[in-house]
Amino acid sequence: MIEAREITFKYDSVTALNNVSLFIEKGLKYALLGPNGAGKTTLLMHLNGILRPLSGKIFYGGSEIKYGREALYELRRRVGVVFQDPEVQLFSATVAEDVSFGPMNMGLSSDEVKKRVDSALYACGIYNLKERPTHFLSHGQKKLAAIAGVIAMSPEVVVLDEPIAGLDHIHREMVLNIFSGLNRGGATLIMSTHDIDLAYEWADRVIVMREGTVAGVGTPLEVFSDDKLLKETALYKPIVLDVYQRLLNRGMLKDNGTVPRQRTELLSLLGQS
Repeated sequence: MIEAREITFKYDSVTALNNVSLFIEKGLKYALLGPNGAGKTTLLMHLNGILRPLSGKIFYGGSEIKYGREALYELRRRVGVVFQDPEVQLFSATVAEDVSFGPMNMGLSSDEVKKRVDSALYACGIYNLKERPTHFLSHGQKKLAAIAGVIAMSPEVVVLDEPIAGLDHIHREMVLNIFSGLNRGGATLIMSTHDIDLAYEWADRVIVMREGTVAGVGTPLEVFSDDKLLKETALYKPIVLDVYQRLLNRGMLKDNGTVPRQRTELLSLLGQS
């Protein structure tokens, strides 16, 4: 669905992306990992044309991304971005006005805009905040409002820059449930995160970045079973996988051919031993 071919980007003299090539498959959930400064956010901002590579090319649906006004508008209708800081995404007086901004600029009828806004607010559990001034929202509520604004655009791809950072447990679970619903509806999700356990449990594919390059790509089990890659990128094994492998090595669990991805799956295996 999205392909980056040997893209390079610099901030002044600092190289943020160095000859990065990557292919994003349609309908999958991707977790993007790596330390601060690895290039994660810079890469994400290239996927809907916010940033333009100094060299290399990016393709969407097999066609090279163009950077004219109309081409970028169409790209951003298909690829929505949820920024780490919701403050940079909310600028209208009320929640409803902010969520309606994208659909209105798509030239939709007023009835269709209202339908999309209400649907997005319900999906995010903040319909009751519809007329609330955005500057009166809590951090978690602002994050949900920003997500609703992206959902209202009905994008094919949703790019998420550390979307659960700073959220309490309740808002974290709400946000993750929203993302799962989007994926079930066919959307491709690309999430930057520092949460190793979430990446292992949630993602279909994991991308690991280091110093502006892609250090590894694979399924969660492939990536987190690669001890050399984990050492080189200062990552650690997810707790579920680590405990499972230790118990297996000590003969405290039987290998039934299925490696647990979630805590409940591990507990279920323990109950069978």
